[in-house]
Amino acid sequence: MIFLKSTSELELIKKAVDIWKKAKKLLQEETKVGVNILTLDEMVAKLIEENGATCSFYKYNGFPGHICISINEELIHGVPTNRLLKKNDMVTFDIGVTYKNHICDAAFTIVLDEKNSEANNINKATLEALENAIYCIKPGNHIGDISYAIEKTASKHGYEVIKDFGGHGCGNYLHEDPIIYCFGKPHTGTKIVKGMVLCIEPMFLIGTDKYIIDKKNKWSVISVNKKLTCHWEHMVYVTDDGCEILTK
Repeated sequence: MIFLKSTSELELIKKAVDIWKKAKKLLQEETKVGVNILTLDEMVAKLIEENGATCSFYKYNGFPGHICISINEELIHGVPTNRLLKKNDMVTFDIGVTYKNHICDAAFTIVLDEKNSEANNINKATLEALENAIYCIKPGNHIGDISYAIEKTASKHGYEVIKDFGGHGCGNYLHEDPIIYCFGKPHTGTKIVKGMVLCIEPMFLIGTDKYIIDKKNKWSVISVNKKLTCHWEHMVYVTDDGCEILTK
């Protein structure tokens, strides 16, 4: 079901967004070579709780972490462990914040080695896809326009997109309609209207769109060829003539 957000609902979502931004800043400061990612997970959980909110992902369908931390070939849903970050790692943090029953959900990627050209290239391309997709968001356009923009950008740079996961509506619940895949056709799908809050999630892989689910933790989505992957996510609010990027 699609929920169009009232002014009061949007204000509560923005409160959750403010806390998400604090968590992002903390991770940008603390994500370094040699850091234990379970420690990062715990630091973010503490910050969110100290700000009067909760971690949206914790125990969601049994997820064991407070946030998702996905490294290199892990595309999404990475489970925090005692793993130490290494120089060439590329790390995606997907954070959900629930504040007074309203939710912010967004993700960003950090490349630890600025000289890692393969990581930097896929990271830049995925971020470009996010920007291109957001450019399509305005009343009268369609969800297929967003999906097509993501797929077109991936193809331009020689990357593949995940087929079984996508962005979604959000705000009152963690996952709301409509689903927003990383592939699609222009002028198709649900029409975009004012009041929607959408999570836009380009997810890129190198050389394949195939994946496996980690057999041990039952969560991490891993590229079948074990090559680098990348994921970005912004949360946007549809306005009269475009959209507001809430998590920018």
